[in-house]
Amino acid sequence: MSFSLALAALSACGAPQREAEPAEAREGDWTATPGILGVAPQGDGGVLVRGVAAPGARVILSGMEGPAVAAGADARGRFELHVGDEAIGQVLIPEIQIGQTRTPGPQRLLVAGEGAGLAVLLTDGGPSVRLTPGPALDAVDGDGRGLIASGRAAPGRQVAVRAGSGSSQAVADSQGRWAAPLAAVGDQAVEIDVEGKSFHYPGPGRPGARAERAGAGWRITRPLSASAYQTTWLPD
Repeated sequence: MSFSLALAALSACGAPQREAEPAEAREGDWTATPGILGVAPQGDGGVLVRGVAAPGARVILSGMEGPAVAAGADARGRFELHVGDEAIGQVLIPEIQIGQTRTPGPQRLLVAGEGAGLAVLLTDGGPSVRLTPGPALDAVDGDGRGLIASGRAAPGRQVAVRAGSGSSQAVADSQGRWAAPLAAVGDQAVEIDVEGKSFHYPGPGRPGARAERAGAGWRITRPLSASAYQTTWLPD
């Protein structure tokens, strides 16, 4: 789904339909791509990435600077990958390798911040999913034309979001995740208010392979194609 279509879908339904957490992989399902379940900081400055894939599959986290780490999934499809501090700040692609063929999963992993305390799953054309604790606003995603704000609240709770002169409503799903389209303001620097707390989205940055500090948060702008990009901003 393109970013514009994601905005339209969110606007039409009023609340996002979030994907369920990745289930345990079934034996023999060799086409299952990796799903990230959680990230835990380690004492050496890196992180331990836990997830699920096809049982016995080879799982790789690769970045634009080359393959990062690889491991095999166990008989239940569970895997653990230790990511060193050299990969912190990169966009990492979870892939499953069968022979010489690699198949990427639908999301990208970004770990950033002091002590690798920020972890988020980036979704092409859709809202990001923050894995670590955050403020009332987890993330802002933009494609140069519109924005999607996302965060967490009690399941079923209605969340009010304001940006510029516009406003939007979202309802937290069964997992406590919500996303609100902010198409009216465009993709530019703007004050975003969530439940009475204000955040200054700094606007898009230059496309790059690593996250950067931008305002009171972390920002990464990554290419999706030759002519499209997506900015993700993660407030402190």
